[in-house]
Amino acid sequence: MLTRQEELNTAHELQENFSRLNSDLSTILNDLQISVEELNQILNMDNPEPGHVWMVRDYLEDKLKEQGTEVYPFSKLADHSVNRWFPYETPWRN
Repeated sequence: MLTRQEELNTAHELQENFSRLNSDLSTILNDLQISVEELNQILNMDNPEPGHVWMVRDYLEDKLKEQGTEVYPFSKLADHSVNRWFPYETPWRN
């Protein structure tokens, strides 16, 4: 469980990395297989499904690295291997 400040920090980190991604919204939604509403919930940390937060985090990191773009550092989501409780799919890796 994240504190309110940790949620705000995570939202900022996700939004910053999303803004660095040079991809159109329809591609992102198709890659993640989520709706625009779900994406907005995640980026704003507005009661999102926890697994989806980790999924978007990994997606942004993967795609930014593919582009050669620096990833804005994550704080609470810094190490994806610590996530043992919230399973998620990685459809863009298939």
